[in-house]
Amino acid sequence: MQHFIEVGPFLRNGLRLSEKVGRLHPPMSYGLYISGEGVLSQEYRLQTIANNIANLETPGFKRELALQMARHTKSVELDEIGFDTGLITDIGGGVHTIGTHTEFKQGPIQATETSSDLAIQGDGWFRVRDMSNNEEYLTRAGNFHVDRNGNFVTEWGRSRFLLLDNEGGPVTVPNPASKTWHITDDGVLHEYGIGRVSQIDLVHPHDLKQMVKVGENVYRLEGEYHVLPQEERPRIRSGHLEMSAVNPSAEMIEMIVASRAIETNVKMMHTQDEATGGLISRVLRVS
Repeated sequence: MQHFIEVGPFLRNGLRLSEKVGRLHPPMSYGLYISGEGVLSQEYRLQTIANNIANLETPGFKRELALQMARHTKSVELDEIGFDTGLITDIGGGVHTIGTHTEFKQGPIQATETSSDLAIQGDGWFRVRDMSNNEEYLTRAGNFHVDRNGNFVTEWGRSRFLLLDNEGGPVTVPNPASKTWHITDDGVLHEYGIGRVSQIDLVHPHDLKQMVKVGENVYRLEGEYHVLPQEERPRIRSGHLEMSAVNPSAEMIEMIVASRAIETNVKMMHTQDEATGGLISRVLRVS
């Protein structure tokens, strides 16, 4: 911190000096603050884009968008003045990040030739149960496999999840060692010599905004859902997977735009810092 000789209680630009020889305590430059906030907002946007790109091969992954909005002054937020009045107390505060938004559009469906891989073609969600705590979640990822107990299971991280049928129990192959089972387009599991075993449950949330992401492709619903009746059930394609809904070309373009926005804000911070330093030097020479 620089030291200056006392020249009075205030400088002309409003900077307060100590009573004796001391330190200068200026408020943060308004332009510097806006540029700094711009850097932070664009960094958050860049992190969101990077996460999308990292999940290009994640089944059932949904693209996320960083949400940003104009930051109003305190006077506007407290309704002390109206918005866009032109007053000095209505000067905007740049932008700030308010969270992320998930796009729930369907991703491309890819053939895998693995019977336990399942893809929902249309609106609907699989119900799955965490084997460690029995909590239920929803997912569009259908990369299941049949374990030694005959259950349809999928794994994300260290968690293992059971696929549920329309009665709330696990979808289970009676004879897991056999390859004589198959799943029809309406989600019914058939075993040779037995016939119909169970039907995979498909549901739809009342409000997608109540879906809380707890993994890359697993969601906890904080509201209600309804079970899709037979006539509204979408097709379940065995031997297929719904892949990530991220468009790599679009994400790369967004990454370039965000990176350049960061560079621009950093340059503005340097420019304003140099301008402030030059102003202080001139004021002191005059004094």
